[in-house]
Amino acid sequence: MTIIQPDPLLNHRSETLLAVSKTGSLTAAAKLLFVTQPAVSQQLNAWEKELGFKLLDHQGKKVALTPGAKRLVDYLTFLRNENQKMLAELKIQTAPLRLGSTLSIGSFLLPQVLAKMIEQDWPVTTQIGNTQTLLSQIQRGELDAALVEGDFDHRHFVWETIGQEKFALFGSRQLKATVNLENLFDYPLLVREPGSGTRQILEKWLQGHGSSLTDFKQVIEIGSPNAIIELLKDGVGISFMYQALVEDELAAGQLFEWRLNGLAIEHALYLVTAQNSFFKNQRHQLARICRQLDGLNLDDGQKSAGDFD
Repeated sequence: MTIIQPDPLLNHRSETLLAVSKTGSLTAAAKLLFVTQPAVSQQLNAWEKELGFKLLDHQGKKVALTPGAKRLVDYLTFLRNENQKMLAELKIQTAPLRLGSTLSIGSFLLPQVLAKMIEQDWPVTTQIGNTQTLLSQIQRGELDAALVEGDFDHRHFVWETIGQEKFALFGSRQLKATVNLENLFDYPLLVREPGSGTRQILEKWLQGHGSSLTDFKQVIEIGSPNAIIELLKDGVGISFMYQALVEDELAAGQLFEWRLNGLAIEHALYLVTAQNSFFKNQRHQLARICRQLDGLNLDDGQKSAGDFD
């Protein structure tokens, strides 16, 4: 059984609740912590009285966390991850930045960002995922920051605008005239998976025009923007995406932008971190790098509208 390493910045009752959450059992938690089962029960009973709400629902020999305890465990897990990073830095062990990026941004901006960070000897690890997955990882403290382009609830994060990208419709042949949305429904539509930022943008735009993905006769979900681009080049269907992803194909005449009535989207790119994150100073530095690479010039009020710390 894995031993839980204690966090010197969390008290013993926090560690006990995390152990119970991990094992689902007071007895198993006691073994992890090298204490007796009655000691675990006493700690959590005393903590319940101080907090003013129940932590555990007893179900025979097993226990389940109450809704309040689950929220507390999420917060404590976030604190553990933040504490580990802070302690590493205080020990003068330069902790690598844990940076996430959506697949789209990872295709056109992330490589340039990483090159700049490497030039500055800035340790970094990266993870690619869709917007929804990355934001969940930030909330759990598993990532320090993420580059995302999808819509999200700005109230739950600290964010800075790092770029603006044109969102358009592309196909493998050139159209001389502007088309209406209804003209597209017979074409196979290539879209990203649920949770993708580009899919969220498309679905929101379609909804604003009284339509949805179900209006298309054939919708093909593909988890890779590069795979979508290759299919488009082969003449398979149409797709909505950022123009930055297909600049080379447009220049080579392999793909063409289809002018669509009502589609005029310049969507923001964001650098997102958790609220009250230890990462504040590094976030500002990374955001400046991203804006310089994207050629975005914003005043302080625009670029840090979500920066409240």
